[in-house]
Amino acid sequence: MLEQGSTTADGRRIGKWNFYTSKQELELTYDYDSSRITFRSPDTTRYLVRTGDSWVPQRLDRAPHVLGSSDQRLQDLQRNLRYPGSALREQLQGTVVIGYTVDVTGHTKDFTVESSMSPDCDQEVWRVLTLLPDNWICAIQNGRPTPSRFYLAVRFEMMDEASFDRVQRESKRLVQSPGSTAPPPPPARPHYAHEVVVTALAIERGTRREYLSR
Repeated sequence: MLEQGSTTADGRRIGKWNFYTSKQELELTYDYDSSRITFRSPDTTRYLVRTGDSWVPQRLDRAPHVLGSSDQRLQDLQRNLRYPGSALREQLQGTVVIGYTVDVTGHTKDFTVESSMSPDCDQEVWRVLTLLPDNWICAIQNGRPTPSRFYLAVRFEMMDEASFDRVQRESKRLVQSPGSTAPPPPPARPHYAHEVVVTALAIERGTRREYLSR
């Protein structure tokens, strides 16, 4: 569980909540009764903040952070995204990149499509982003709240069942085998750039091949 705490009967969060990474590392504790951060894991990476007419990576007094588990947010994104039917029919694959700003009130705005794949894929990413809770801890620079910029890349890819099963088995093997040698991790992404993958599986039906979104 990546988010732990208590709620009222109507679902409102109360008291202290702990938010974890997918590795079960505590990244944030927030007291909803006092609206205060009581723990924040150290974050000295650079984030994009406004400098003149440009977004420039800077180290901050306080880094921006979603009010919750960042990994839970990505899981919610992936669970709700669907491969658009038009893209499946045309067998389109590619990546949609959307940029957005977290303002000084802790809300998102100024959504822009930075890299388009197709109108329907762009709209699907936009749709799911707007479904997420819009509560953030804003950035602080030189003692003052400041807007920050984030990017989300969603990769739409197609894969046959055999390839998908092979990838799943290999992932489980690496997790379950303590002595196994995992491939080197990819270069770390900056904390203001996130990526999720939407996979469509090819299903053979007689002489036809159909793609189903997962």
